[in-house]
Amino acid sequence: MVAVMLAVPFAEAAPPLLDRTWRGYLDQMVQGDGRVIDRTAGHITTSEGQAYALVRAAWAGDRAAFDRLLRWTRDNLQGHDETALPAWKWGQREDGSWGVMDPNSATDADLWLAYALVLGAERWEEARYRDQARALLQRIWNEETRVVGGHRVVLPGSWARGHDPVTVNPSYWLPFAYRAFAEVDTANDWLGLVDSTYVLLAKLRGPNGLHPDWAWLDAQTAEPVAPPEASEARHRINGYEAFRIAWTLAAEARWYKEPRALAELSHQRWQAERVAGSEPLPAVIELGGSELSGETYLGRYGALLPALDLMQPGADLHLYQGVLAPVSHPRGWGDADDYYSQNWVWLGLALWTGMAVPPEAW
Repeated sequence: MVAVMLAVPFAEAAPPLLDRTWRGYLDQMVQGDGRVIDRTAGHITTSEGQAYALVRAAWAGDRAAFDRLLRWTRDNLQGHDETALPAWKWGQREDGSWGVMDPNSATDADLWLAYALVLGAERWEEARYRDQARALLQRIWNEETRVVGGHRVVLPGSWARGHDPVTVNPSYWLPFAYRAFAEVDTANDWLGLVDSTYVLLAKLRGPNGLHPDWAWLDAQTAEPVAPPEASEARHRINGYEAFRIAWTLAAEARWYKEPRALAELSHQRWQAERVAGSEPLPAVIELGGSELSGETYLGRYGALLPALDLMQPGADLHLYQGVLAPVSHPRGWGDADDYYSQNWVWLGLALWTGMAVPPEAW
């Protein structure tokens, strides 16, 4: 069952703003052939950037952009094979040529790509998108998941299948998408992945209710364990990756009335309290509660926005009016070249206002 979107005062003004900033993003970040450019990282392209743009195109109803983005992804990241897991990084190589720089997969991008295809299939009644999603989902299931301690776990990439302890990135887990995948790919237990996500999120929750950017699990028990020495710091921070979990939980709560999502958000109330009290949220937060960065990051605020009225009513509007609205411009918010932040502010506003809907809503 799809939940009714909670009304917010901003909702009536949302479609023009989100359409305008989507057009601004296309002008600023996307080549005419459908390549999304990360201008902050040497003009590379990532599978994540392509996938975010595809999801945004589906929610914006922009099929022409959707098809350009999909074509470029297939031809350049998937080796002309639309069923292949995309290479995560493309750009200018040391010899001056342009192409794949790292062929490894990134599961979050692959899941968002599959979700975009399911959205597109429903929005435009296009069976070939659904067929492509089903084939891609089988590759994801076979190559980017494994059973750990009785729970099937989504890995961060096919490169992580043999790791012991098992490397995971909680922000890659997208239970709202698994629900849609269960309708498309009946051969695999995607709804079981919804359950395992909540079991593992509870295990990995820090004292302040936040989850780490990265974590490591015992291969036999699925209990959290210390990471390899070289990765020591990464399991103790909620930073530029884990902030996305708030958006995922908000989608689960808003669209599916998922009580486990609301429970996880309730543990994060301190974020809502800081926003309501006009205290800045640091870009990087130590799971014990101390701040590791004096900087703030608009992407974190964007991802948090649709969760706030579920956590502390009124804090959402306070965040929008006090943080996001003052830095809005035709190409987005704040630094127009920061593609990652632009995506998460747009996605946050789209979910908050009801523009972002699950595929079954069409």
